[in-house]
Amino acid sequence: MSGEVVIRAKGLSYTYPFQGKKALDGVSFTLRRGEALLVTGESGCGKSTLMRILNGLVPEHFRGSLEGELEIAGEPCPAPLERISRHVGTVLQNPEEQILATSVEEEVALALEWRATPREKMARRVDAALCALEIPHLARRSVFTLSSGERQKCVIASVVAAESEIVVMDEPTANLSPGATEDLARIVASLKRRGAAVVIVDHRLYWLKGVADKVLVLKDGKTAAYVEGRDALSRLGSGKTAVGLRRIDVESPALRDVAESGGPSAVAIDSVSFRHSRRTPYIYRDFSALLPRGGITAVVGPNGAGKTTLARLVCGLLKPESGEIAFDGRPLSAAMRRRDVAFVMQQMDIQLYMRTVREELDFSAPRGLSRIDRRTDEKRWLDAFGLAHLADRHPHSLSGGEKQRLVVACALMKRPSLMVLDEPTSGLDGRNMRVIADVLRDYASSGGTVLLITHDLELLSLAATHRLEVAR
Repeated sequence: MSGEVVIRAKGLSYTYPFQGKKALDGVSFTLRRGEALLVTGESGCGKSTLMRILNGLVPEHFRGSLEGELEIAGEPCPAPLERISRHVGTVLQNPEEQILATSVEEEVALALEWRATPREKMARRVDAALCALEIPHLARRSVFTLSSGERQKCVIASVVAAESEIVVMDEPTANLSPGATEDLARIVASLKRRGAAVVIVDHRLYWLKGVADKVLVLKDGKTAAYVEGRDALSRLGSGKTAVGLRRIDVESPALRDVAESGGPSAVAIDSVSFRHSRRTPYIYRDFSALLPRGGITAVVGPNGAGKTTLARLVCGLLKPESGEIAFDGRPLSAAMRRRDVAFVMQQMDIQLYMRTVREELDFSAPRGLSRIDRRTDEKRWLDAFGLAHLADRHPHSLSGGEKQRLVVACALMKRPSLMVLDEPTSGLDGRNMRVIADVLRDYASSGGTVLLITHDLELLSLAATHRLEVAR
């Protein structure tokens, strides 16, 4: 029944195992069918923890201590995960963590199969969900060949097809192009019309204007603001900056094309062709471009256009079938990659493998750097990215936004001549996004060259100097 309360939270508090500080502290709210709640706030404020409580991962999977009262679809919680999952569908921040099937079509159908949905009904739901996300052409594709944005769409489609009473999304726009983000806003609106309750954890606010009925702002695990009404975002007021929020009104910036830069170039991509195998189509065919020295070149284009592939080619992680990529007038060699190029990938966890944050930074420094310079650089980047108080923490115990800042800091510790960054602000709040923009501008102004792959319109407007557009 529309308007029925399906989530009732009162005084929710949670502490992770082996941590003394509460990750969530006394949070209360209600959500009805047909409503959307936006949960936002600075990195590490407890947003993802709240999501894990709502979908049952806390405390069943993460353990720890949960206090307060919670009711999901009329059922007192905590409850067994298998019961909660009958009511709640989840989109995780990292789509790789929840994809279980090998093809897109199978993944979208998986939850329906577990629920023994009749075959014809299941086929209709799967087709409708794929069309809603505009990915019917990917139905038979292997999930291993998808871009991060396409994987994100696949996961969202699986939740749409399941028609859960409650949908919880953690940073669902992190890998989506601006066009796909607008499509997601329409999908959330359709879920509300169907009577679903939607909880969205996100730093990016602009796409939820007119969609979010309630806004919960967290700071240090506590409620900093709780606003209701269709104009809830607009009524957050001037205190947004104090809690690290992003802008509500965002436009795509007008950037100069790299072909019009006219200045000296650092990277020359000359007639490059690439495909993953002889059985697959070319992603690039006789592709050429020049990246200006001292500039920040943004690679833009729709999901699946080959932006991450281009980054891997420039870094030397992939080898062109034909053509050449040169850096400073010389073909990019393995030695140059190790010495001169830093690559910040979308998957943060696979770049972090030391025991502490400080050790990660130390390991990233050039081998010949003196101990004094090494310690100076460590302090500089720990302070710049707000990580000094986490220096002795294990990297994998950090929040998503904290990990994001750490991998960028590690790249800068290398003192590279070329930085390639793939969605470096996908999990960052407004304050830390602006820190990244400032750092990249300073790096470029000192002669460094940046290849920036991002769908983050705010980052583009603050940092990018040129654009390189790739089409699918």
